[in-house]
Amino acid sequence: MLEICITSILAFVSTNIDDLFVLMILFAGTGMQRRKIVMGQYLGIFTLVFISILGAFGLQLLPQQYIRWLGIIPIFLGVKAWWEHRKEEEETIKKPTSIFSVMFLTIANGADNIGIYIPTFSGFKGGDFVVMVIVFALLVALWCWISCKLANQPLIREKIQKYQHILVPVVFIGLGIMIIFGG
Repeated sequence: MLEICITSILAFVSTNIDDLFVLMILFAGTGMQRRKIVMGQYLGIFTLVFISILGAFGLQLLPQQYIRWLGIIPIFLGVKAWWEHRKEEEETIKKPTSIFSVMFLTIANGADNIGIYIPTFSGFKGGDFVVMVIVFALLVALWCWISCKLANQPLIREKIQKYQHILVPVVFIGLGIMIIFGG
């Protein structure tokens, strides 16, 4: 169970670092009620998880020795995130106004999560999914709380945004290596 918790934490954190920044913007600048932002975040994350679980069940048709090579996906995403940072232009995020707009923003922002979750979840068994869902539910709450607090600390927010381009690729590549080598 500890291994499932750690894997779930790594999968969540590595794919949702960018959500901290989106959530900070939502909490700081939209005027939306906090509960609507939190509910939209939960709906979006668990839509991505549901799609990924379906994908993981589909992968169980493949022999186990091939599934580990899906770790190439997060490595690719990490390299891609690093590369895109090098050529990135300043973008503005359209601020949502409802629970469902937050949900769709979370899904759009987290579409790459599926590439991490499917190979990660493919090694899970029945009860493992329950543990993962509980861990994810707790981490969504933690992410929302942290983002709300950071939204009120401009100096901290500036520093995190400055180094996001390093954190995301390192965590994605590390998770990919763990998948490939059976972690």
